[in-house]
Amino acid sequence: METIVKLSDVRRSFGAIEALKGVDFEIGRGEVIGLVGENGAGKSTLVKIISGFDDGYTGGYEFEGRPVRFHSPGAAEEAGIAIAQQELSLIPTMSVAENIFLAGHNVRAFATRRSLASRARRYLDEVGLADIDPGIGVDRLSIGEQHLVEVARLIAHDPKVLILDEPTAALSESDSIRILNMVKKLAANGKSIVYVSHRLDEIFKITDRITVLRDGESQKPRRASELNVNSLVELMLGRRLENMFPERVPGQRSDLLLSVRELWPDGMLEPVDFDVYRGEILGLAGQLGSGAGEILAAIAGSHLTRSGSIIAEGESFLPRNPAAAIRRKLGYCSEDRKYDGLFLGRPIRENLTSPALETVSRFGWNFGGKERKVARDIAEKFTVDVARLSAQAGVLSGGNQQKVALGKWLAISPKVILVNEPTRGVDVGAKAEIYRKLRQLADEGAAIVFASTDMQEITYLPDRVITFYRGMKIGGFELAHISTAGILKQITDPFGETNL
Repeated sequence: METIVKLSDVRRSFGAIEALKGVDFEIGRGEVIGLVGENGAGKSTLVKIISGFDDGYTGGYEFEGRPVRFHSPGAAEEAGIAIAQQELSLIPTMSVAENIFLAGHNVRAFATRRSLASRARRYLDEVGLADIDPGIGVDRLSIGEQHLVEVARLIAHDPKVLILDEPTAALSESDSIRILNMVKKLAANGKSIVYVSHRLDEIFKITDRITVLRDGESQKPRRASELNVNSLVELMLGRRLENMFPERVPGQRSDLLLSVRELWPDGMLEPVDFDVYRGEILGLAGQLGSGAGEILAAIAGSHLTRSGSIIAEGESFLPRNPAAAIRRKLGYCSEDRKYDGLFLGRPIRENLTSPALETVSRFGWNFGGKERKVARDIAEKFTVDVARLSAQAGVLSGGNQQKVALGKWLAISPKVILVNEPTRGVDVGAKAEIYRKLRQLADEGAAIVFASTDMQEITYLPDRVITFYRGMKIGGFELAHISTAGILKQITDPFGETNL
């Protein structure tokens, strides 16, 4: 196979921090190669170097057999290397076709909307969007479809190498399948794909070879067929991970902690009822748009609600804002920790104590002593480096940020912790730590209610599952009957519509 990109002994430092310590990487023409590793292993730095965002490295870089050094993303793109990053760069108010040709590639200086739509059709077909009207606004598409349009925009530049950075991190199961099908199609057409993902099942479904980064160093590339999930995790961590998910023990639910009655959040088609018991982990399963996330936010006072009530200790209430929920000992982690889960520009210490300012201050004044003690105790429980508590939360890896976003709720001694997508964008080692901590909190008497679109997570973490589909509660499963197939059936085709 002809090598199209080759990096040799690449090193990159940021002050005293060595991000890359002699990385070797190569990809062949028409090959799909998986790039995996823990948060902080160096994947993002390597991708930035390949795509021209970072030229401050040492080492060799060859493209199509010639030594190169790209000083900008534009230079890399002009040579034939494009990157689709996690954050979309589309303009929502413009049409699909206008977004595809926004940079002016392969289109006349003066063009009509009709001509743009006609030229856009071939690129939409290539990414599996043959059924999409190129003239409609991007804001009318699903998130998954928008990601595909983003790739279509890049393909319009006729790249030889396409880097996909966590393309399915925020997508539903059905949209993720569309992305994977697109990758296979592009590779069949001769494109080389660098696929970066924490979802190991996807890595095995579509990649030819896998390159692992660990602590800034590359491991020898291996064919995907030579590995399984356990051996790949061992390569990523440098040690064996015995159990991803903590053991679940069937038990009698007798201590009712919370009752949700006729709760009708905006976005749901009908109100829902369910109970939450002390010491259990309850999973809310559903694709994006199913309403599972809206239910968690409504209980936490973070989402508009038409009606309903929550009953706890014989008292009926409905939080109208997050502060009211916090007073009831309800903690809530949204699916986007960077948006509303953390104060990225503030110290980790302040983040860990932010839900309970009244406990670390006196008469409105924070003298620091109590805050430092509370933050240190929480950091030790959630395996966050106590030596870094004065550093900004934004400098932490995704896994450590998520641990801070979860751990901060210990400051209020929560009765219920509500978590939307508990491990989105988190590496496999940090996932296992978070799962163990959630189980430990449940064992200590709290109740954990989480929503997830990760099928492994929703199958193997909870003691009980409730399923949702397009704004409706469908059913559920007790521990003995939880299965991936059963959950998938209820959250994707509960009424047997595909059999008609």
